[in-house]
Amino acid sequence: MLLVTVLLIVLIFTFKSLASYIKKIRTGDPNESDVTYWMFSYDFKSPNKDWVPEDKNLLAKKRTRNFLVFILYLNAFGIFLLLNSFTAHLLDFIVSPQFSYPI
Repeated sequence: MLLVTVLLIVLIFTFKSLASYIKKIRTGDPNESDVTYWMFSYDFKSPNKDWVPEDKNLLAKKRTRNFLVFILYLNAFGIFLLLNSFTAHLLDFIVSPQFSYPI
C-alpha cells in the first residue's frame, strides 16, 4: 500500500507539472489557449476549406505538444488505475480481521 501511495503522489505531481508546462508553451497555433491545453492540435477545426500546408517548424512544435498531451493522458490513466488500487487496498485493510474499529 505504501508503494501505491508513493506512485500515486508522484503521478499526481507529474500530472500537475506537465499540465502547467503544456499551458505555458506555445506553438503559434491561434486555437491554443489555457482552456484547450488538453486537446491535440488536430482536434481544432480549420476555418478555411482549402488545405494549406503549414510551416515545418510549426508542425514540429505541434508534434512535440501532441506527444506531451499524449503523455498527460497516459498519466491520467495511471492515476485512475492507482487510485482504484489504493481504494481496494484501503478497503481490504478496513475489512481485515486485524483492524477492529470500536463501535
